[in-house]
Amino acid sequence: MGPDLDTSAAGTLTLAAAQADFAVADAQVKLARSQRVPDINVGPGLRRLSQTNDTAFVFSISMPIPLFNSGEAAVAQASAERNRAEAQTRMTALDVEQAITNARADADNAAVTARAATGPALAAALEAARIARIGYREGKFGQLDLLDAERTLAETRLAAIDALAAYQNARAQLERLTAPAPQ
Repeated sequence: MGPDLDTSAAGTLTLAAAQADFAVADAQVKLARSQRVPDINVGPGLRRLSQTNDTAFVFSISMPIPLFNSGEAAVAQASAERNRAEAQTRMTALDVEQAITNARADADNAAVTARAATGPALAAALEAARIARIGYREGKFGQLDLLDAERTLAETRLAAIDALAAYQNARAQLERLTAPAPQ
């Protein structure tokens, strides 16, 4: 009933969020690996010697020696978190694909129902009500026949409105699921 939407999970908000979580976890692994290498501190400075009242230039180098903490545990923990985020991203992609497929099927079914409800059934109910009104005016039909035709028309219109609302809701759900992530 409306324009076709791109129904792939690629680029959707949900998948983009999962990919961002994976990127954060990957950055945490890189950070943990970089912290395994000790930082070398180099520092120039001046020192005043009070006994001789002289000033001396001092140069210092310091490097921590990781004897008891090599950072392997932090790297292992960050790697495990990255693996979890990667698995979560794959699972999210599958979930989004399935949700999009279901929403597409719901929208297609609702479109068929809406077409049927607004097509021949509504036209037949309108024609029956028109004929009942004319027949009632000419005295060929009774008041119950007229009321029955009007009731049927009202029910058919209500069914058509419900079908159109269901279609629009299904379409909105599909659009929400396939909304592209902002750049």
